Amino acid sequence: MKFAYITILIFLLVGCSSSQNRVEEFFQTDNATQVRRDYFEIIELLLKYKEKLDKRNPQNYDKKQAYYIEKELKNSTNTLYLAYNGKYLKNYIDYLKVAFLPTKVKNRNDFLILGIYKQLYEAYEIEEQLQVTTLTYDAEKLRDLYYALMVVNWKIKTKKYPNKEYLFITWQNNWQIELSKKLNGTEKLSAKLIDTLKHIKNKQETLLSKNNCSFEILMAQILYHINHSLKIMGEEPLDVGLEAAKSLVFFL
Repeated sequence: MKFAYITILIFLLVGCSSSQNRVEEFFQTDNATQVRRDYFEIIELLLKYKEKLDKRNPQNYDKKQAYYIEKELKNSTNTLYLAYNGKYLKNYIDYLKVAFLPTKVKNRNDFLILGIYKQLYEAYEIEEQLQVTTLTYDAEKLRDLYYALMVVNWKIKTKKYPNKEYLFITWQNNWQIELSKKLNGTEKLSAKLIDTLKHIKNKQETLLSKNNCSFEILMAQILYHINHSLKIMGEEPLDVGLEAAKSLVFFL
């Protein structure tokens, strides 16, 4: 009788342990699905970002290449490479470096978007096709992606050519862009000059018009999803300042 009780107890303990493992595996698999969902949400946001960037910077992208870039992102492939100075670039670091060169770069938008995408592709380990559990993801890569995009976002807003024109037009109002071009010429800042600016003169904008925040919002949503992925993986949510992020990102 005593032996029977011991046998039943062993089966119960083994059964409970097996059940617990199955529950843990289920949650790990479900979490992995959520991480993958974050990736696809980011892709949609990145496509929207490119669309807006191309509209505001129509001279900075290849209209023929746009279809292939969109296809690359939507299909989650990593087969599209751009050439710079006759050499095809493969590493996302090289793409981002070219995107922020303070010299004339043909199709600058394309280098920026593909640079972001290639790091995103690597960080979410898309080449592995299917991560069964969150344990197979590398949290360090996702943290690096988060820090890098914080710096990228800052550079998009601030980087200029030697003549003080911005590499990318994003947050600026039309009158600010026009004024910057005039000041880079022979004209000097004055109330009369401001009154002659097209969008001010036609009352389409004023000096108090709000800046364009849509790019900032899209990037904030992308960062949110990366943070969400890390949280699902059991990592502490990231809350790091820009200066700290810049110190951690060496290639920009």
